[in-house]
Amino acid sequence: VVAWLKAEMRLMLDEELSRAILIGDGREPDDEDKIDEDHIRPIATDVDMYAHKVTIQSDTSPKDMVKAILRSRHYYKGTGTPTLYTTDQILTDLILDEDKMGRRLYNTEQELASALRVSKIVVVEVMTDAPEVLAIIVNLADYTIGADKGGNVSMFDDFDIDYNQQKYLIETRISGALIKPYSAIAIETAKASSDPGTEDNT
Repeated sequence: VVAWLKAEMRLMLDEELSRAILIGDGREPDDEDKIDEDHIRPIATDVDMYAHKVTIQSDTSPKDMVKAILRSRHYYKGTGTPTLYTTDQILTDLILDEDKMGRRLYNTEQELASALRVSKIVVVEVMTDAPEVLAIIVNLADYTIGADKGGNVSMFDDFDIDYNQQKYLIETRISGALIKPYSAIAIETAKASSDPGTEDNT
């Protein structure tokens, strides 16, 4: 049971780091567990020199979204063929796109990936917590994670007599960032423009 628990904790640590790398950890700045974005730089919010931003309207059709992604592809200067990270909802909308005869344009995820010029499409569940980020195109080989001498993953356990519990802790000290210019593309959404004839005074 202890071996399983430690493996589960390591998996949860890896998931937390993966989220921080893609979109940030989602915690408030004053949270004591906040992962400093100056130390692990989220790809979605990195400076344009490393992660080119493409903004599309929130009501953009799947067909136009594919076009926007393809037209932005020339900004990618990263290593090899990148991977597209997105949510299951967006992937479903894209793969169900049809022509005027009602036939699906893409029968499989791989067909869609080939059309988008990416090696594969990976569904990232936690990206639903950042609805303004529709997709991220990147080869994570261009994202480097480093650690100093004390940065190894460490596991601690101790018995808490006050609660009669055996407690376990896993921790690490690392930093990470994209190291190659224009090695990622972040597809973001913008709200549709309001009617210019109306005014909101709230």
